[in-house]
Amino acid sequence: MEFSVLITVYKKEIPENLRKSILSCYQQTIKPKEIILICDGELTAALNAEINLLKKEIPVLLVYQLPENLGSGPTSRFGVKKCQTELIARMDSDDYCIATRFEKQLKVFEENPNLIMVGSNILEKNTEFTALKKVPETTEEIRRYSKMRNPFNNPSSMMKKEYILKSGNYREFRYLEDYDLTMRLLHDNPTKDFYNIQEPLVVMQTNDSSYLRRGGLLYVKTDFILQLDFFRRGDIHLFEFLRNVFIRNVIRLLPNQFRKWIYKRKLREEV
Repeated sequence: MEFSVLITVYKKEIPENLRKSILSCYQQTIKPKEIILICDGELTAALNAEINLLKKEIPVLLVYQLPENLGSGPTSRFGVKKCQTELIARMDSDDYCIATRFEKQLKVFEENPNLIMVGSNILEKNTEFTALKKVPETTEEIRRYSKMRNPFNNPSSMMKKEYILKSGNYREFRYLEDYDLTMRLLHDNPTKDFYNIQEPLVVMQTNDSSYLRRGGLLYVKTDFILQLDFFRRGDIHLFEFLRNVFIRNVIRLLPNQFRKWIYKRKLREEV
């Protein structure tokens, strides 16, 4: 089965992280047909230089430049349309995969043609600790878990392009565009299967700014609008909507160090 890897990058990315991310997608036991890199607005000279080097080293790397910064949702939407294969694997520009990631995901798709999305657990790693972020395994567990939190780790996901487009593709929900798409895929395809491999196939490199991005008034507002959209569509009930808005947004408004502690101690398993 042929597949594409879709990565978006913007000017604040560290060139060394981008290199590690892209190389990890190419140096796989099963290589992608194409790696689509979407540059979200003008990049730094250092990033452009790194990308030019990578283009010479990786023949399947295709780079597209957007004239202005649009954010992850619209940039991902553009990228999906550029992918030429049935399957699209997502990857973040500052994370990296283990070498057998795509081989293991393709095997799951081959064993069950009814699947439209396959993800995995991930490791979150920084200078202080390494934590395992687990996600539910089976379709039933994923649907149940989705009513509270995103049941997929976005940089580990592999999806069928046909169903991404049928569900309306990515939309502009800053920081939450992957959760939004996942819920629409679940809602629009009640007879289809979803699956998470129960081992970490992606390493997410985190720091204090990673937790800072998960909080603040803008995040609270976006999350409220998204939860309201879930409720209006019937994905969650009124009680679930009120519960989610309260619990999720209390965490969003906590000081960064408290939010970091909650993610580390309550929402992750230290390894």
